[in-house]
Amino acid sequence: MTKISIIKKIQLGGQRSFPTEIPDFEIPFNFYCGNGVIKHETIISFKNSSFLNSLIETGQITNKDLAQFHITKLENLEDPNRTFLYRYQICNFKDCHNTYLLFFDIDEYRDYYSCFIYGVLQIESHSL
Repeated sequence: MTKISIIKKIQLGGQRSFPTEIPDFEIPFNFYCGNGVIKHETIISFKNSSFLNSLIETGQITNKDLAQFHITKLENLEDPNRTFLYRYQICNFKDCHNTYLLFFDIDEYRDYYSCFIYGVLQIESHSL
């Protein structure tokens, strides 16, 4: 099993909510490296992401870790009605050798969809 250690939360600027017409979307998203020098560009997509509860159920990360780094409130993370809303995507970048964990959700309202970015964490993975 792999345990995820959080190094730091990445400060996000600009747009964090994106409308989309279909749930199977691809949205370009940019953020700066943990050292603030390199601008990373990634594509957030439904097909390249997984449900956050899969990380939590396997013990790789905890709700308390995420709440401590202000991804969202602990009550939201522990709410069983919201469990399948949260998604994550792991990004590795060769130009800085860092790994990032992006958290987002997809919301549907009357056949319109939107994606909201909760946060980006710089992480390290450790085998147990």
